Amino acid sequence: MTDAALAQPKAKPSNSVSAPPPAIAQAWRLARALASDGWRFWRHSFTRDARDREQRRARMAMDLHFLEYGLALRHAQTGHGFDKATRLVTDLEAYVARFGADAQTEIATRALDAHLDLNAADPRATGLRARLLALEAPETGLRGGAEPVTREEIAAATGPVDFLAFARARHSIRQYAPEPVPTEAIERAALAAQQSPSSCNRQTCRIHLWTERDAIARVCALQSGNRGFGHELGGIAVLWTDLRDWTEAGERTNGLVDGGMFAMSFMLALHAEGLGTVPLNWSEEPAQDLALRRLANLPESAQVVVMVGFGVLPERLRVPVSQRRPLASCLTVNPPLAG
Repeated sequence: MTDAALAQPKAKPSNSVSAPPPAIAQAWRLARALASDGWRFWRHSFTRDARDREQRRARMAMDLHFLEYGLALRHAQTGHGFDKATRLVTDLEAYVARFGADAQTEIATRALDAHLDLNAADPRATGLRARLLALEAPETGLRGGAEPVTREEIAAATGPVDFLAFARARHSIRQYAPEPVPTEAIERAALAAQQSPSSCNRQTCRIHLWTERDAIARVCALQSGNRGFGHELGGIAVLWTDLRDWTEAGERTNGLVDGGMFAMSFMLALHAEGLGTVPLNWSEEPAQDLALRRLANLPESAQVVVMVGFGVLPERLRVPVSQRRPLASCLTVNPPLAG
């Protein structure tokens, strides 16, 4: 069964047959949507094996992250992670033979170098080092492993920022000036979004965005939450993750978790560039989701997370108050545990 087959909307009942009660109709639509989500995850993830380039890249990212994790502990232990290191070298050999060396292989090589340096006295390290050297990985300055940082260095970068005031100054903007959005601002925001944490550092989030009027209108036409202001947007972004980067049932929602953090980072970064943003929910059923993926030329394995509209702020505008609830409704410190 294809994604398109599961995305087909339910046929409308004929005049001779009464429509099902609303609750039953909603339950049926939910069942179809859940079946589509489950099938798409099973079809595109590497729950069975890492088969294509993206799946292999993701598995290498998982294993090298495990090695970096061990290296970053207060007391890094020798002998830690040799099963992951062995699989990573094997995957590197197969990946380079099939696809050639790239950024992912260089980062993995640097992480393995650091792991093998720590375990230089272990006989297993000698064989892995020889296999690694045989790959002749390029050196372009990409890094891997673990590195020292100081509290003072972090404070120097964050100390001047009143983040609460910065966050409170962000609003969902629905009025925009007609000026074009500077490309440099978009690129800086995307670089900032890339710093978002991700599961095992798989970095599965992607941004497809458009700043041309016709393209913005076509993408916005598939999303109902931009009525009355979509035509003012200076750009529209579709943020998505790749289902090929996940490997087991417990990860079925990881793309949405990682994607949510990535989206917030992207919006805050655009805010820091002095631009306005508005998140546009992608709360759609399979048929509409398929329509967007086809329009945007996204791969079949794409999982759309959210759209983000953005643009240049006018000199004066109005925004919803959107009063936040009291802190006590959100924060509970040291609640009692069961048992």
